[in-house]
Amino acid sequence: MSTRTAVLFPGQGTPMDGTGEEVARLRPDLHEAVVQAVGEDPFPRVAESTRFTQPAIVCSSLARLSALGLERPDFYLGHSLGEIVALAAAGWIDEREALVLAAARGAAMADADPQRLGSMAAVKKGGVEAAQELADQHGLVIACDNAPGQVIIAGTIEGLDAAAETAKASGNRVRRLDVAGAFHSPLMEPAIGRLQEAIDATTFRDPHTTVLSAVTAAPIDDPPRRLIDSLTHPVLFRPALLALHAAGVRRVIDAGPGDIAAGLARRTFADLEGEDAVQIDVPGIPVTEPATQNGDDA
Repeated sequence: MSTRTAVLFPGQGTPMDGTGEEVARLRPDLHEAVVQAVGEDPFPRVAESTRFTQPAIVCSSLARLSALGLERPDFYLGHSLGEIVALAAAGWIDEREALVLAAARGAAMADADPQRLGSMAAVKKGGVEAAQELADQHGLVIACDNAPGQVIIAGTIEGLDAAAETAKASGNRVRRLDVAGAFHSPLMEPAIGRLQEAIDATTFRDPHTTVLSAVTAAPIDDPPRRLIDSLTHPVLFRPALLALHAAGVRRVIDAGPGDIAAGLARRTFADLEGEDAVQIDVPGIPVTEPATQNGDDA
């Protein structure tokens, strides 16, 4: 089996200081487009709300991808929100549509739980099995199967607190995350309508590269459905990475911002050696003139 390559896009975390300036330098057209999509510059406010964080991450990822000048890979894979970037990179949608979708998604998720009844937590031991047992006991769901040792559960704060007590009694630990809601759980159902409106206004085209879904860990053939599913279904990033490996991928590239996706890949592939080992790259942006191409076909 020949070596194949996949490019990864993050869907979590907060863009680092200076990311807005980097986007303005690399792709001023994208910076202008995200301001238009959000109604203001999201970068100065990324720490305030997912309504700003999500379009900022998508904008930065698109700008970095066009600046990196990568050869077209065999696959794209995005973690949650990163799936929007993957769809744009593969040609399913254009970059401006990606920014509009990200702005709609971020705003919809920010408004889905106005009373802040829900949250998320990491289960430290026992993997998916232990997390599922805790979830079943306390009316929660698995929200993310990110990597070995990084399984996230979501639901009501009351349920998460009860799960933490149960875990403590058995020698495990449940650590609450600093997030604004129970993402990837049924508590995000109020966000569906607003995102669906943006999806209905989006033109989907024939892609040139396969995008693996982090909802199904299989190639995407119905982007509108998968974008909606990503609101309330778990992120299967570890299974998706393993599916890439089974398809012959031996090099993955984290297109940023940050190296969160690369970190999850390192944990997932840590025990593989020899011909099964995976090269994980986090390339820096070349210190050259800003990219002038639109990057749609990167």
